[in-house]
Amino acid sequence: MLGFRATSTIAAIAAAVASCANGAQLAVTRLIVQRHDPLAVAFLRCAIAAACLAPLLRRSQCPPARDCATILALGGVVAGLCPWLLTIAMQYTTASRGALVICSSPLLTLPFAAMVGQERCTRRRVAGCCCALIGVAVGLSGQLVTGTPMTINRGDAVVLLTTVLLALFNVCAARMLTRYPAHTIAPIACLGGLVVLFAFTLAGGTLGGLPLLAAEDWLAVLFCGTVGGAGVLLLWSWAIEQASAARIAIFVTAAPISAAAAGVILLAENLPPQLAVGTGLILVGIYFVYRAEPFAKRQV
Repeated sequence: MLGFRATSTIAAIAAAVASCANGAQLAVTRLIVQRHDPLAVAFLRCAIAAACLAPLLRRSQCPPARDCATILALGGVVAGLCPWLLTIAMQYTTASRGALVICSSPLLTLPFAAMVGQERCTRRRVAGCCCALIGVAVGLSGQLVTGTPMTINRGDAVVLLTTVLLALFNVCAARMLTRYPAHTIAPIACLGGLVVLFAFTLAGGTLGGLPLLAAEDWLAVLFCGTVGGAGVLLLWSWAIEQASAARIAIFVTAAPISAAAAGVILLAENLPPQLAVGTGLILVGIYFVYRAEPFAKRQV
């Protein structure tokens, strides 16, 4: 049996890996949706993720009908509605601005968790969230200044709505994860997202575009469905199960920085100095939030 400190460290690693994988799959997704219908791609990605997670769910582990309906609804939001909203938002705003708004999720998760008694909203934690958010802004500053004018547009508003939904998911999922393990929650939640996306796809009549995917597009979708879909949802849920929603939410700030770093590594882009400074601020923010006090399991 692992001790609290070891479990806390492993949960932090799982959340960091999930966030970096999510940043990578978002970059891959942006390439695919330039050539194919975004809704059809999102549906196919979710279907692959659901197929990967389905074997984890045994009949004896199924929650009661009421809890199962709650988990399906949560999955419909985080795996179905949120990806679709982000697709819509990217038509009106830039990826960098969208990433910056999403990284405000820890600042929203913390008060939501405090309101339901899951967390303490301390000044140190708020300062850590702000430090990480500033780090994201600094790291992406080169991309932000070359984007659209810095005024709030409809795309930013949609991303903000998505961020609120993600923060609520973190808190609500944490309550379910005190009753059931992550390997039970994740496949049911993914199924909920698949149902929502199937309904959207059926209503939009976009299923006909799926056979037009080329071989490289299928490889990209497989990556997004397995690593970016099933892997991220399972690791993120497990991390929340082992730690807490507000402490794990801070790791979402690693996603845009990891995506920018991938561009440096894979595309031989220059390493901007603000990226290193932003990464340092994010690490400080994560330390303040995640190591604010000794690790302890939630009692709900």
